Amino acid sequence: KKINRYLLNLNSREIFYEKKKLKLTEQEIKILLYLDKFKNPIKIDQLQKDIWKYKNDLETHTVETHIHRLRKKFFKAFNDQDLIVSTKKGYFIK
Repeated sequence: KKINRYLLNLNSREIFYEKKKLKLTEQEIKILLYLDKFKNPIKIDQLQKDIWKYKNDLETHTVETHIHRLRKKFFKAFNDQDLIVSTKKGYFIK
């Protein structure tokens, strides 16, 4: 599966770019695949409902924490700070 310039192998849970690869968790893959489906920014509460199956607006930083860690991994592995963009309207893949 192609996400932006990356190639995601769902079986090995690794994402590749050029000769570099990065191991991802199942949750990180869910986030990437979900964000990749949409052109518009996705709000935190929507991610909570659809990925974590939260029923109502809980005061939690689960989404922000996961996205922060995912961004750090992409920066460390690929020197990419721009894959997941954060705006007032939500998150999206550039």
